[in-house]
Amino acid sequence: AAAKKEKTAAATAAAAAAVVPEERAQVLLERVVTIYAQAFAETNVGRDYLAARGLADLGLLTRQRAGFADGRLAKLLPTTGNVRAELRALGVLLDGDGERFAGCVVFPVCDDAGRIVTLYGRSTATAAGAEGKRHVYLPDRPKTLWNASVLKSSPHVVAVESVLDALSVETAGVGNVVALQGTNGLSETDLATLRAQGAQRVTLFLDGDAAGRAGTERLKEKLHGENIAVDAVALPEGEDPNSFLVKHGAAALAALLAPRATPSASPSPASSSAAPAPGTAAPAPGGLALTFGLRRYDVRGLEKTARTLKATVRVERAGKLHVDTLDLYSARARRQLALDLVRILEEAADTIDADLIKLLTACETHADRAADGSAPDAGTVAVALTEADRRDGETFGRDPKLIDAILADYALLGLVGERANSLLGYLTMTSRKLPRPIAVLNLASSGAGKTTQQDTTLRLCPSEDLIKLTSLSGKALFYKERSSLKNKVLALEEGDGVQDAMYALRNLISAGELITESTIKDPASGKLVTMTNKVEGPTAVFLTTTNPEIDPETKSRFFVTSVDESRAQTQAILASQRHRQTLAGLTAEAATVALVKKHHAFQRLLRPLRVVNNYADQLSYGDDRLPGRRDQPKYLRLIEAIAFLRQLQKPQKTLSTGQPYVEVDRDDIRLANDLANELLGHSLDELSRPGFELLQLLDKMRAEWVKTVATKPKQAHALEDFSFSRRQVREFAGWAHARVYRYLRELVELEYVVLEGGRHGVLHRYALAWDGAGRDGKKFLLGLKSPDDLRSAS
Repeated sequence: AAAKKEKTAAATAAAAAAVVPEERAQVLLERVVTIYAQAFAETNVGRDYLAARGLADLGLLTRQRAGFADGRLAKLLPTTGNVRAELRALGVLLDGDGERFAGCVVFPVCDDAGRIVTLYGRSTATAAGAEGKRHVYLPDRPKTLWNASVLKSSPHVVAVESVLDALSVETAGVGNVVALQGTNGLSETDLATLRAQGAQRVTLFLDGDAAGRAGTERLKEKLHGENIAVDAVALPEGEDPNSFLVKHGAAALAALLAPRATPSASPSPASSSAAPAPGTAAPAPGGLALTFGLRRYDVRGLEKTARTLKATVRVERAGKLHVDTLDLYSARARRQLALDLVRILEEAADTIDADLIKLLTACETHADRAADGSAPDAGTVAVALTEADRRDGETFGRDPKLIDAILADYALLGLVGERANSLLGYLTMTSRKLPRPIAVLNLASSGAGKTTQQDTTLRLCPSEDLIKLTSLSGKALFYKERSSLKNKVLALEEGDGVQDAMYALRNLISAGELITESTIKDPASGKLVTMTNKVEGPTAVFLTTTNPEIDPETKSRFFVTSVDESRAQTQAILASQRHRQTLAGLTAEAATVALVKKHHAFQRLLRPLRVVNNYADQLSYGDDRLPGRRDQPKYLRLIEAIAFLRQLQKPQKTLSTGQPYVEVDRDDIRLANDLANELLGHSLDELSRPGFELLQLLDKMRAEWVKTVATKPKQAHALEDFSFSRRQVREFAGWAHARVYRYLRELVELEYVVLEGGRHGVLHRYALAWDGAGRDGKKFLLGLKSPDDLRSAS
């Protein structure tokens, strides 16, 4: 009787659970997803499987709530109550408490409001045969769009067949992606979601097989019927996005999608009829629209003067909206806008700060180009060259006197003198396409012309490869888009505006990338998740400053150069300024448009190939000073950049990996030696004027000491025996203590003076390490080997 009663109770519970109310289903599915996510974090099977598929970004997988069914679900469920029966009714459990998703990595599939519609499982078994065993869903529940919440923030999406394909696209840096759940996906419910969220464009990125091609044509027809713009990206035969990622890498996958799916700012003149760029909103006529993650910024009524940058900014995220009119040049106005957005959008303060830096930069660029009538920023899109431009660029690049031609063009652009600095600037700009670009720090007095010198070089850089900023907050670079700095020139004016970002700059130059992790609230689940943001280099960096006390860690990563501040150079600059006002000067200035266009064409023709230096083992570098350890790599990069610049004059060869390369020749080394001795050679120019005066006084003090001891019998008078204290310097020079302390420290840091000893309670003693070299104004040479002494490269 008891057994019969128990059986009846179980049947009653099962019947009650046969139709689980949706509210209850949400609670149960949320618990299942949480348990699976815990198993994914604590075991290796699911992570190893996805890593083998090229999906190793744990930040991304955590954000998408990846899980793994390892059998623990049934063990954790209560033995009493209706929970097991309810999960059987939902299809999570099978008869006998087996799990439908056993051995699968599992992802929740949510609607645009964040409610779990179904679960998707991908079997980790390598021998899984039938399609049904590889792809597992809950029975009797719809297969809706995966990652549908992205529709709230992006009017353009990339559509792929499966969840793993969508994760592959996200790994390549494209976040505005949805999975259709097969070529027969995109149901009426999905179309209604697209309509409700205002989708404007869909890029179909289906498998490269017959089913994928047929699905593409079928879906195009469906989407056209909804008045949604649609295009398609074809994959190689037999490939899908995930297999392409595994074989070719994230960069190749991103390149395949570009420019259709790379988020970027999209300035849009009123006359433009082009569809909005992927990752951006469709801006109002004359306006600007940008999308960063799930945040969409619409800028209208943009007005720029020398002191103001006024605009109305409309910000939207997941249905939350804020509109403000402000002056973007006002730090107080930006700070108040940031506080409002942090509160309203529930985003991290660092995220919003980074957004506003990018917004300010985009608005400046858009306003400047609107003012001079130039073309919109091309972003990462390759610029097509006309046949005439290509011919001009190739002719210029093949000129045997290319270096002389570059210097002549600098003169035509109005830059007087500065041969070494001009060539270094051009090589730095060109090196953006190398794995290890050059970085330049121009340290000079205010008004000396360092900004003019930098801007002349930047004028010759194609606009799509240039990022020019006047200020930079501490973490702004860490939150830029993944490929926004890759093979770009990052130009910063005035070091005072980027002091907080020096750490990021140093790491970008040294490591070629920036990686940060932050905690954000997932818009679908409301849970806090860890997001990893990676910003890829390499990046060529330009920086100007008037601060001579910039920290050594930063200086060591740059070629530190300066501006000729001599009276003769001033006279030449003043004469050039007057000449530009004459008829001949105005005529020459008008001709610079074609000159700049020629350089842009040449730069766009340069291929990102490698450089092989077969002479490297024979080269030498001055080893008498410790800084040689950090300066020789700069010298080698200089040689590499020169050879790369001259690639159109060299035969191109191929490495065993199939990668093209060119070889360094003696002419490359000869020019690099000239520049290195000029730029890396040491002279008294690196001293401040008071520092130079103190060095002269110390030299005079040493000379008098030698005369004194030479008159005494049995007294050594070798120069290296001379040492002194700060007190002796004060008495000899008549300087105040603070002045002696400051400029003696400068001489120590620059290694003209050596601190011999001293500690608390013991007198500090110094020795003069300067032997008078450079007193005539010439550089200390670096001991470089002449290219004429090099054996033929093997």
